[in-house]
Amino acid sequence: MPFAATAIKAAQSSAQTVLQRRAIQCSFSSVFHIRNANGGKMTQESREAERIFTRAVAWPLGVMGLLGGAAFLKREFIDDS
Repeated sequence: MPFAATAIKAAQSSAQTVLQRRAIQCSFSSVFHIRNANGGKMTQESREAERIFTRAVAWPLGVMGLLGGAAFLKREFIDDS
């Protein structure tokens, strides 16, 4: 029955691809929808989706916010020109 195992593996990798794509392209609500899709139970897939979202969206957004805040503070309070 190697065909059955291959079909299951292909389905899992296909589902993983969809979850990764959704985590990267999604909004906050989509990530939390994935988290709560199993009755609130955290699954490996939901943890993976949150990790991808955090690395691809939340961290860069936070860094940009901090850099923007630092540039604003420097312009307002440090530069006397």
